[in-house]
This record gives sequence, C-alpha cells and structure tokens, in this order.
Amino acid sequence: MSDNTQHEEELSPTPGQRVSNLFKRNDVRRTTVFTFLWTALFVILGLYIYPKFMPEVMSVDMKAMERIMVAFTVISAPIAGLVLGITTQALTNRHTGNTPPPDGPAVRTNGPVVVVWSVVSGLFCLIAVVWGLVELNTFANAATVDERTALHVEVVGSQWVWSFKYPELGVESDKLMLPVDRPVTFDITSADVNHSFWPLQLGIKIDANRLQTTHINTTPTKLGRLDVKCAELCGLYHAYMETSGEVMTSDDFNNWVTSNGGHVA
Repeated sequence: MSDNTQHEEELSPTPGQRVSNLFKRNDVRRTTVFTFLWTALFVILGLYIYPKFMPEVMSVDMKAMERIMVAFTVISAPIAGLVLGITTQALTNRHTGNTPPPDGPAVRTNGPVVVVWSVVSGLFCLIAVVWGLVELNTFANAATVDERTALHVEVVGSQWVWSFKYPELGVESDKLMLPVDRPVTFDITSADVNHSFWPLQLGIKIDANRLQTTHINTTPTKLGRLDVKCAELCGLYHAYMETSGEVMTSDDFNNWVTSNGGHVA
C-alpha cells in the first residue's frame, strides 16, 4: 500500500460522508420513520382535533388565541416528533445475546447533527419571538375602541363570585350580558384578594386587583353562551368562582336592560 493511499484512509470523513454513514445505520432509519409518524400525528391533532376542545370563538381575540395555539402546535410538532421518535426507537429496540448492547456514537461529536439541531432550534425560537411580537402589536391596536360607542362594564371579583355593573344603563347583575358586534370596555377590580377575569369564549384574561382598576377591551362577534372563570388562585373555593352570561342581539340586550330596571342609552 502506498503512502498516499494510507494517508487518504487516515483522513477523517467529510461532513457529507458522516451524514451518509449516519443514515446507513438501522437505528437511525427507524428513528427517522418514528419521527415522521409522530410529527404527522401532532400536526393532525393541532389542525383538526385540538381546536374542537377549545372554547367557542366569539371574538376576534379568541380567534387569535386559537390561531396561536394551532400554529405553535404545528411548529413544535417536529421537535416533539424527534424526541418521541428517539424514545420509541429505544423502547422498541431489542438486543439479543448475552453481551451488553454496543454504545452508539455520541451525538455531541457529530458536527452536522449538532449544526442542524442548533439551526432548527434557533429558527423555531425566532419564529416564536417574531410571531409573539406581531400578535402583541395586533392586540395593542385592537385594544383601542371608540369610547362613544363602547359599552362600559364594571367587573368586581370577590371570594368567590363575580358581579357586573353597567353604570351607563343603571343595571347590575351576576351574569355577563353583552350585545353582539358592540365594543366593550371592562373595568376590573377586586373587593378582597387578587382574582383574574377570564370570559373564555372572548379570548381575554386580566388580573382583578384590590385597590386598583385594570382595563381590557373586546368586541363580541357571535351570539351564544359565555363562561366566566377566575384564573388566579384566590382561596378555598377558587375552582367554583365562575358564572355564565350571553352574547345577544341588540334588541334582546335592550329588553334585558329594561326588564331589570335599567334604561337604554
């Protein structure tokens, strides 16, 4: 054997050769198949199954929440798929014989794998940050409402009930009643400990603090039932601090106001 031939054999494989050699291994091919299967499953769940278990979309804010949950499920599906693919391969791999199974090469010394994993993870993080900034800006713009047409609702949380006052209409209720397609401004406070005002179908949530008033806006866009819960641990019966409400037509809302002793603005 010549010195040149011996020298070439001693050279380290190129990155392309290392990747090719990696995918020639049976365990890597099996892991790849499992990864694709798990990824496809999570994509299907995120697009078609998970939304069915979310609260009904009754505002633009809730639609944005649903969009974020679906998008981030799909984006994170490859990472979850890879982790579960490796796990599935490890659980289904069977070693026979009396000798211990051989150790595979360490991933940390495989340059291409480290580079790909770092780049893909960084890309996912960048997408998450950019998406979050865009959505925050969208919510900030949507938070501006026309005070002349907005309905003002004063929300008070106390252990362990919600109460709603409509100062312009002279009505107070333990149910959240709203007209459809009319902007609403909520002024939220607490009579005792900290609570969190969370009308699920409207896709908004904000703290209710004692001696301080917080504000949040939304516009109901669909008729239907509302479920209002507390999202802040507030004591023994926190889990039961919930009430209901309804988004109704303008005529039905006006009838509700007058039937409860109020006056239509």
